[in-house]
This record gives sequence, C-alpha cells and structure tokens, in this order.
Amino acid sequence: MEPRERATTSIWYRIAGLIGQRDIAVDIIEAEIRSAQHEALLEAEQLVVKTLSQGGFGVESLAKTLRDRAERMIRPA
Repeated sequence: MEPRERATTSIWYRIAGLIGQRDIAVDIIEAEIRSAQHEALLEAEQLVVKTLSQGGFGVESLAKTLRDRAERMIRPA
C-alpha cells in the first residue's frame, strides 16, 4: 500500500471511530479537504512556473496568486 493510500485509510478509520462525535468527524474531514486543496494549488503553481516561460504574460502574477490561495486554504481568514 502506498503512503498516500495508507494515510487515507488511517483518516477514515479515525473518522469511523468518531461516528458518535459528529462535530469532530466533520472537522477532520474539512481539514483533509483543505489540505488536499492546498497541495493541488501548490502543484498548479509549480506547473505554471515550469510550463510557461519566465517573463511570459502574467506568469509571476499567476504563480503568486496560486500560492496565496494555497496559503489561505490552510490558514482560513
């Protein structure tokens, strides 16, 4: 089993153990979703930087926007 699959399985076992504590389970699920969105936005930033030539139209601005959104995803306002 890959590390990511193992982590996902672990999370679901933790959630299953909290069925009687609905609020905690929902908090864990929300945190996992934010974490996945954070990773996806950082990956998108890297793809923008690698794929589009530096100095191209708005590359730096687009990459910065993606990184800023990723950081807000982990630390909501």
